[in-house]
Amino acid sequence: MDLSEEFIFELTQVQQRLFCFLFKRLADREQARYVLQRTNLVLCRKAEQYQTGMNFKAWAMSVANFEVMAFRKTQVRERLFFY
Repeated sequence: MDLSEEFIFELTQVQQRLFCFLFKRLADREQARYVLQRTNLVLCRKAEQYQTGMNFKAWAMSVANFEVMAFRKTQVRERLFFY
């Protein structure tokens, strides 16, 4: 995985905004941190899709939104029900 300097710059610039977005959606600091790390992994894996001039923030927020949905889906499956 070879990340360009521009990609790394854009990724570091958007971290605070991504965390705030995730915290607002999840309302739990630890969950937001976890999903932020998952989002960063996905963004790095898809780095070749990023093109210069693209709106990085919008792209990153979209990925973060999908990661929130995936996280919530796993949370629902992991709940324990006692009868």
